[in-house]
Amino acid sequence: MKHRLTPKADTDIAGILRSTRKMFGPQQVLAYAKIISDGIDMVASDPNRVNCRVQDDVGAGVKSFHLEHVSARKGSASHQLFFVLKPDEDGQEEVVILSVLHDRMTPRRRLARVLRDEEVELPTASDPRR
Repeated sequence: MKHRLTPKADTDIAGILRSTRKMFGPQQVLAYAKIISDGIDMVASDPNRVNCRVQDDVGAGVKSFHLEHVSARKGSASHQLFFVLKPDEDGQEEVVILSVLHDRMTPRRRLARVLRDEEVELPTASDPRR
């Protein structure tokens, strides 16, 4: 399936790779860049895969995929892809990677702006998903 990254997702990935280089060196940057790229490819090829979690408390139709599922070693990745399925300009469904967040980050707060930009319905204060 076709996919695209939001500017926020691009910025997230650049920051993750910068910090990975600083903390772990150039070899690990290559390895982690491949994990991120492979994760995006996995989500694009099957956005309903069993490892994708529905995150409706973040926004309508938002899902996440932990990059740990890409790596052969448990605990070797600490980031998640957040994405939605949306029709593209031709009406074909595409995967939109909204953001790539560290496990310690709060998705709802971090994704608020990109969800508005992508016109994803946000839960309201009275919404039980909140």
